[in-house]
Amino acid sequence: MSDLDRLDRAFESLTRDLAHAPSPGAAAAVTTARRRRRTRVGAVALAALVVVGAGVAAPRLHMSGDVAGGAGGAPLDAAALEAATQGWLTGWEPWERYSPKGGGGFALPACFATEDGRTKEPGTGGGISRFLGDDFAIGQALFTDYPDAATAQEEQEAAYGACTGATTIEVDGTEVRHVAVAPSDADTAMTDVWTTQVGARRLTFEVGGRAGVAPPDVVDRVAEAVVAGLRSGEVQESFEDEPDAPAAVQVPQLPEVMDSDLTDALAGWRASTRRDASGVPNAPCLSVEASEGALASSSSGTPRGVTWTLGGFTDEETARHTADRMLEEVRGCADMTVRTLANGTILATYEDDDGHGAVWLGAVGDRVGVVAVDAAPGPAPEGVDEAVAEVLDGWLQLPWR
Repeated sequence: MSDLDRLDRAFESLTRDLAHAPSPGAAAAVTTARRRRRTRVGAVALAALVVVGAGVAAPRLHMSGDVAGGAGGAPLDAAALEAATQGWLTGWEPWERYSPKGGGGFALPACFATEDGRTKEPGTGGGISRFLGDDFAIGQALFTDYPDAATAQEEQEAAYGACTGATTIEVDGTEVRHVAVAPSDADTAMTDVWTTQVGARRLTFEVGGRAGVAPPDVVDRVAEAVVAGLRSGEVQESFEDEPDAPAAVQVPQLPEVMDSDLTDALAGWRASTRRDASGVPNAPCLSVEASEGALASSSSGTPRGVTWTLGGFTDEETARHTADRMLEEVRGCADMTVRTLANGTILATYEDDDGHGAVWLGAVGDRVGVVAVDAAPGPAPEGVDEAVAEVLDGWLQLPWR
């Protein structure tokens, strides 16, 4: 049973409120929310682990058992992260559902995804602590207990073997391996991992955000915080393995969609000049993203002001909550004209200093989607409003994979 399988214990209490099973896709998501695996479309393993559950204050628990050389321990908590990541990431606090800090989809480098799929030695228990920071920063600390120190060491040596450029930092005689992968664009991405082992216990700390990889001084400070956190043993949620527990079912993935469908529907309507590509709509008044609180998400953008995002949620109620927040923002925006199209898609149009723009908002079952165009030289051509709405509605009705 892999580390990610064991994380399901930490989510047991957080998924008890998912009592009904709406559409088949959502029902599958609810079933697997207790045994979290990986999602490879936009919102990947890290995101899947942090967006499901009730918004509760993070308790402080101590894992059972002793860590060899336990002197020098200190909790890996929000205060420790704030000090360790100074100059890189800020505003750390315990993860909370629907936090204004975000917690949606993340890009995952290929070598990190390979680690997710690697066959791993079974552990005997563990714990998890999760954090959100400013500018969509996110951190996750996974503690894992093993039957003995030899097994823990074997796992430590094999961890992130597919990644190149790993460095080792020594902290009071304990080695910490650090792996960093620079993001390919400006969107939120998982960039840094620290992993260490003391005795029969390991700690892996993953960080994602939009600030790029950690600078050298931050790498060293986080390594110190990780070792202290492992020696402390303090976690927000702890769990124990059941040796005979059934294998986890893979978390469903969002379906692949064709950008060409949207391109055809827009009929050439786009920004007149090149802009920064983004998967987040550059629209007035809209700060809530379709991926917020999602089990999985995917997004894309072009340098001509066209963006789209899809979010897949554990149930219809959660999806509707995000959709309602987005709709509330656009309806409350004095700069936007809002109307409902024939298929139920909401269309908000506007004109600002950059030109004309539009935002299509859709919600179907356990899905939420948004398509946006900004800085166009004029209003959308006739027929574009409905054509884009049909594409978005079709995407939202595709089954989970």
